[in-house]
Amino acid sequence: MNRDDDSRTLLSRLLTASLSLGLVLAGGIASECAAQTSTVGATLEGVVRDASGAVVAGAEVRLSNTATNQRRTVTADQEGFFRLREVPVGTYDLRVEQPGFAPYLHSGLSLSIGQTVQLEISLVPVSVSARVTVTAQPPPLDVSQTAATSTVDRESIEELPVMTRNSLDFVLLAPGVLTAPRATLAGQTLLATSGFTFGGLRARSNNISIDGLDNNDEYSGASRTELSPEIVHEFQVINNGVSAEYGGASGGSINVVTRSGANQRHGDAFIFAQNAALNSREPLESQTAKPALARYRVGLATGGPLIKDRTFYYAAAEQEYQHGQGDSDIDPLLAQTINRQLSGGALPRLGVRHVTAGFFPAARAETEASAKMDHQISSRHSLMLRYAFTNSRDASDPFDTEELTDASSKRSAFAEDHALVGSLTSVFSPRVVNDLRFQWAARRLTLRTNQQSGPGVEIGGLVEFGRPYDGNSRRRENHDEISDTLALSRGHHLLKGGGVINHVHLHSDAADGFGGLYIFPTLDDFLAGRADLFRQAFGDPATRFGVTSYGAFATDHWSVGHRLTADFGLRYDFEHLPRGFKEDTDNVSPRVGLAYSPTNRWVLRASYGLFYDRYVLANLNRALVKDGVQGFEQVAYGATASSIFQQAGGGPLEAPLAGIAPSIFRADPHLLTSYSEQASLGSERQLTSNLTVKVNYLNVRGVKLSRTRNVNLAAPVILTPQNAAALGVPNPSPQQLGRNFFGPDRLNPRFDGIYLLEDSASSDYHGLSVSLNRRLADEVEFSASYTLSKTLDDASDFDEQPQNPYNLKDEWRFSRNQQAQRVVFSGLFELPFGEEPGESAARGALSPASSLPNSRLRKILAHVELAPIVTLGSGRPVNPLTGLDSNHCSAFPLSARPAGFGRNTLKTPALATVDFRVLKYFPLGDRAHLDFVAEFFNLLNHTNVSQISPIYGNALIPMPGFAQPTEAFNARQVQFSIDFEY
Repeated sequence: MNRDDDSRTLLSRLLTASLSLGLVLAGGIASECAAQTSTVGATLEGVVRDASGAVVAGAEVRLSNTATNQRRTVTADQEGFFRLREVPVGTYDLRVEQPGFAPYLHSGLSLSIGQTVQLEISLVPVSVSARVTVTAQPPPLDVSQTAATSTVDRESIEELPVMTRNSLDFVLLAPGVLTAPRATLAGQTLLATSGFTFGGLRARSNNISIDGLDNNDEYSGASRTELSPEIVHEFQVINNGVSAEYGGASGGSINVVTRSGANQRHGDAFIFAQNAALNSREPLESQTAKPALARYRVGLATGGPLIKDRTFYYAAAEQEYQHGQGDSDIDPLLAQTINRQLSGGALPRLGVRHVTAGFFPAARAETEASAKMDHQISSRHSLMLRYAFTNSRDASDPFDTEELTDASSKRSAFAEDHALVGSLTSVFSPRVVNDLRFQWAARRLTLRTNQQSGPGVEIGGLVEFGRPYDGNSRRRENHDEISDTLALSRGHHLLKGGGVINHVHLHSDAADGFGGLYIFPTLDDFLAGRADLFRQAFGDPATRFGVTSYGAFATDHWSVGHRLTADFGLRYDFEHLPRGFKEDTDNVSPRVGLAYSPTNRWVLRASYGLFYDRYVLANLNRALVKDGVQGFEQVAYGATASSIFQQAGGGPLEAPLAGIAPSIFRADPHLLTSYSEQASLGSERQLTSNLTVKVNYLNVRGVKLSRTRNVNLAAPVILTPQNAAALGVPNPSPQQLGRNFFGPDRLNPRFDGIYLLEDSASSDYHGLSVSLNRRLADEVEFSASYTLSKTLDDASDFDEQPQNPYNLKDEWRFSRNQQAQRVVFSGLFELPFGEEPGESAARGALSPASSLPNSRLRKILAHVELAPIVTLGSGRPVNPLTGLDSNHCSAFPLSARPAGFGRNTLKTPALATVDFRVLKYFPLGDRAHLDFVAEFFNLLNHTNVSQISPIYGNALIPMPGFAQPTEAFNARQVQFSIDFEY
């Protein structure tokens, strides 16, 4: 039986086990409970009382969706308590009826993802009033929530400025969330990540789910299918305190809920346009002209009923076209010198014959399409089906590689994603809800460099050209996922149990290193053919294997009293790996959370838990491709590297070279699953009816994190002029003398390097965040946060290697995921001019609209919305390097640091960005309007440095560009759009 057969057998077994767990819980629960964070829905609960405060038992509570007229009904128990769980997000009307009392109606009740809304309902005798009507929203404070969460609502997704049209960019508005560090150094993997880090953990360790199902690229840790913002209803960002229902990630969780159709048809059509003529010149570019850019994005969305009150659809599609230029900031004189060498007939097998300084063509095209159907099978069962498709084509520089890279080394990416997901929600009774979800998804991804034939050439700190070490691969990734969750509630306890199975099958052809790579210390060394380092991979880069993740959980959400809520959970995770990898079978993670509210306007929270990660398949794939049988690498230094370069005519080797032992990758036989240990303590207080302030402290320890280490080196010795020749370095550089150096001896002489994939790395994060949030009311919404944090680690990604494999303690420094301070402000403001008389009166007699004497000015300012995003942040750590393998530890990516410098001791300058959106809309009848929008990104045109040169060189005095800015984020850019909405 092969591994796929094993996986299918285990799949059926775990599904049976998870359903059995739900049935056991159904039989064992004896009390009703309060709500717990839901992955896709909300919870509404409350107590029904009469005018004297006595509870009213038996009252009928009916909740109706204002858009679809779908209803849920429950009866208050003997204590007057009622609860409705797994309610789809949206706007509702609540009606409570009891004989002898006037009907109670609460209209316009908004429910968000993961939210628990608590109501106190007071009924009055029918003799006093015919009906009681309430329109005010419940308090913004969720006193039963034990997790630290942030919600990005539909208004923010629609109105805040975002250049990429990727709604996940708004994750960075949440406190404590940072952008992922960039990887631009030679050999450092350029695989995409999720784009953000939580708690100082790696950007590959987050979980992104859409409609309760996984949306992660298992090979790299990035997200898969991109959805048009038009079909995203809202999403929740969970920094810590995650329920045991969530698994497969040691970092943060992002839960996206898509839009559904309604009885009333709704839709829009739009076009976005951007042109270089309106943009500012990039501050660090050597060219005086601006690179060309023309970008257009068109799209439409529509939704409505297929069968009124029962079946609904929503669909959206977008198409982007972008044509322009990238820029290479290679010194023109340097380029001329290299080109003279290449044009003279030297190095005939070096694929690149011309290095270009300046602009080169770049293009991008992307298609996004998705459609969703919701069907109410009966009053107890509802079905959802959604299909999503993404096709993106990025030419020349999708990885945004460093500016000292020639056009020949720029990469292109072509990705195609399909996802079919569905869910069946069954309300067996007001106390028993089951949620069954399934998914089939496929990803096809091709990465290709402009120069396909090898080799790559690097001249430290000056230029990179030719085929780089990585950036050429093809892979197919198929996903099959099924999950089931059963929730039962009675009394003061809610028990939930369930399981999930996610099978991923990978076909990969990752040809990293197969084109060969030469590294030269200086330009003169390149001209003379004196390579310092050569490495090349040989064999077959194609692999085919599958992994299956299994998870099972049980939780208890206990309302201990009116003021105290406790969450207890236990989760088990297991990942079925390919042969040759140890399987970790004891991944049990306890989780606990507490919420105590001394008053109705104040809540204290605390949480603790373990969170097991999943394996990044790119890391496993290296051990399969370069295992010494299917493939391997060869590494040469100094005179040997120079000889190869000259004899090969500047090209790669056609076959392995005799006399050089192979270097291989191998998994630690005791490899364990990485996990994080998270503890938090916080407080949230309601200041006004719509304003809250939150303070939260978070400590996150990353444990058993993956790293790569060469374990075949003999112990190092101090390099001196006396022993240099014996160690194979007849002419040591100043950066080599006096430091630990690894000679030619190997512990296992059959191999040169044995790169062990191990779990010896760790991280430690301490962060304090303060946030102020005002929910949308009176056309005003804003959020402001400040985060002070410190993150230490000894490896910030799976491919990072230590400078000295015998001294891992020396790597414990600031993490690349560190940003000491970060301030974020976002807001939505509609100017109060030109309102309808009723609206103006509701705001008061002193409304600016009523006080403006000039009717023309009122018309100009009428229906204008403003939306800013302000981001301030301290600099990010950068690792100083000599640019060579100065200590011959064979680490790649390079890890040798200049004398006197610790890991990540450089830092980029502070960042400051203001993005601003101005919208003016023109009503067209009762339901339609036309929007004209102008968006400004980096409005103040502040130079925000994203990268400094880490290359010190091999001399005692650093290279002129060392620690100087080499790249910056975008200068001011302007984008216009028109949107017709009905």
